[in-house]
Amino acid sequence: MEWIIENWVLVLVIGGMAALHLFGHGHGGHKHGKTAKRQTAQKKMPDASADTRVQSEDA
Repeated sequence: MEWIIENWVLVLVIGGMAALHLFGHGHGGHKHGKTAKRQTAQKKMPDASADTRVQSEDA
């Protein structure tokens, strides 16, 4: 018990690191595998800028 009182900062840092790893770092967890890659690819829809959708007045 005396060691914990003397090294409370170290105990706090180790406890914080353990809590971050257990609760996913606050980023919604980890995604692995083919389904995660497929979902990210579906979310990335290429958006054309507004000037490419409209024909130019010069043409």
